[in-house]
Amino acid sequence: MAGITKNSVFLMVIFWGFLGGATSGIVLAENEPLPNRAIAFGPGEKMVFSIGYGLVNAGEASVEVLGLTEYQGRTCYHFQSKANSNQFFSSVYKVRDKIVSYMDVEKFYSRYFYKRLREGDYRKSVEISFDHEKEVAYYANGKEYPTSRGVLDVLAAGYFVRTLELVEGAVYDVPAHSSRKTYDLKVYVHGKETIEVEAGIFECFVVEPIMQGEGLFKHEGKLTIYLSDDQYHVPVLVKAKVPVGSIKVELKSFQPGRPISKDDMK
Repeated sequence: MAGITKNSVFLMVIFWGFLGGATSGIVLAENEPLPNRAIAFGPGEKMVFSIGYGLVNAGEASVEVLGLTEYQGRTCYHFQSKANSNQFFSSVYKVRDKIVSYMDVEKFYSRYFYKRLREGDYRKSVEISFDHEKEVAYYANGKEYPTSRGVLDVLAAGYFVRTLELVEGAVYDVPAHSSRKTYDLKVYVHGKETIEVEAGIFECFVVEPIMQGEGLFKHEGKLTIYLSDDQYHVPVLVKAKVPVGSIKVELKSFQPGRPISKDDMK
């Protein structure tokens, strides 16, 4: 299981870390909802997934928008994801992973990121505060690393791409940050497929993120994400082929969130 620990496969297939560029600030009139690009998600949204490792049901994961929070004087979405192995799989390899991300509601930048990995005997925690004006990522251990304005962490990136108007054949070049590095990520939209999972039957865009160099999506396997072709762009299915085997993540349930207004940002 060393390969799983090293690359955090449980998290890799849940946190589909890709995005489509940065956005400028949004000015809202009183009680006016955010533009259409933000209706894909909102406070109260929750997605639950089953995780399969090969032919084995390995566990369950949840990804949700807990609400809004203030950070660095900015109103942010509060994202949280958890991945837990089930009783059977835990007897061989116990997983209790958690990720938290704050993404600026207006700018759609990452402001804060926290990752806690508990995988077998492996233990790791990472905490990052992003300063977009200085273009620096400050780690809780005192280390600082250069980054770029508008960069997103791996969890916020997944939410960001859901706001895009996906087009077959499109390729997005984006800046992302993980593992002390800011890197370029390419996202390919290959086409559409009809996918059936426990949550239902969905017409989906087939998306593949590819990154050169070190990071969460290091190109040592293939990752394919199926995003619903609707206003939500929900990750219905995720398939990963990696050196240690194959992972399949399927949507079990989806609860939409509510749109936010300027009142939420006071």
